[in-house]
Amino acid sequence: MRKELNVDHLTRVEGHGAVNIVFENERLKEIRLRFTEGPRFFEFITRDRLWTEIPKIVSRICGICYVSHRLASCAAVEDALGVEITPEIKALRKLLAVGEYLESHALHLYFLALPDYMGYPSAIAMAKDYPNVVKRGFFIKDIGNKIMKLIGGKTIHGENILPGGFESVPSVDDLKRVKEDLYRVIPEIRATISLFESLEYPEFNNPHEIEMCIEAEDFLSLADKVHISDGTVFTKHEYELFVEETVSDYSTAKKSKVKGKPFLIGPLARVNHYIERFSIKSDVENLKIKFPSANTLHANVARALEMLEAAFIGLKAVDELISSSPFNGRVKVTPKKGTGCGVKEAPRGTLFHKYTFDDTGRCVAANIITPTAQLQSVIEKDLRDLVERSYDVEDEKLKKRAEMLVRAYDP
Repeated sequence: MRKELNVDHLTRVEGHGAVNIVFENERLKEIRLRFTEGPRFFEFITRDRLWTEIPKIVSRICGICYVSHRLASCAAVEDALGVEITPEIKALRKLLAVGEYLESHALHLYFLALPDYMGYPSAIAMAKDYPNVVKRGFFIKDIGNKIMKLIGGKTIHGENILPGGFESVPSVDDLKRVKEDLYRVIPEIRATISLFESLEYPEFNNPHEIEMCIEAEDFLSLADKVHISDGTVFTKHEYELFVEETVSDYSTAKKSKVKGKPFLIGPLARVNHYIERFSIKSDVENLKIKFPSANTLHANVARALEMLEAAFIGLKAVDELISSSPFNGRVKVTPKKGTGCGVKEAPRGTLFHKYTFDDTGRCVAANIITPTAQLQSVIEKDLRDLVERSYDVEDEKLKKRAEMLVRAYDP
């Protein structure tokens, strides 16, 4: 006997997706996770475009994480054209990334994930009974948005971010206000950690054979190297040699594997790797949930920890920028023939951009590997393991568990 369970529209995720679970003779036969990544042809659109235009175009891939796309793109252009940026530009880019992480993680935690655990269909419904919880989510998001607007020029698709640096830089007074905002947001993030650690997480210890993230000073940096949990470290120029992309016949997103296996990226992989380097030692030691963790659902606690660590990274960056002010926020970029790569941790996972330019600075080839494309295989693996462990669970409850698992990735 054949039975199908379908989640036709995965709600409360930043992207779009659906899940199809097929049983045959009471045994799991197939799981299909369909991500809808429209045929936007960004890699094709970049053809024949000048190096100055590329970051503007590719940042439109995602409105939520446009900063990561724009910075990874700028880094790839700079790598191709042999540009060295200054410590001040690096610090300003890191502060910009702090804003993105605060906004994106707060959005996910409070408005996409939390209703599942509080028993509400949406954050709007939850706000009637827990208005101050929802207000906290808005407050953290607002601080992130203010940082992105100040440095990027706008909250979404800011045009101030350029290859070689920034068109303009914030004043000392602006930076002091950012510092005040970061100090204001830290208690709210600590309350977020306490809230998400207190939630009931289903037992789903499901170790991932391969976890991957950048190898850098911290998870907010632009990276030259990538770390795999089996101990392998490869350069950004080797990314395509390790991350193998294939086309799926049932999803418009590509599927990716490393060494022939699904691999974990995103907040849980990052916290598992960086936890011993975090500056928030006392907060980590007081956790009841311990990291490294093999429970995919603990990605929500990982996001909260990343927000706190990001706030302290931001404070350090602000102090560096204030002490260096006034500084030049842009270095000269001269077009030439070359190929370059940019790798960055977007809030949802590792992001890769690669461009080849001719001697006039026009793009002749591009490749972009998004977190969505890299997550499909590992989510399908987790879904399969979840369903096989839940054979006696009623259909509606199983569908809800499947949705919660996918939402933990926020693909």
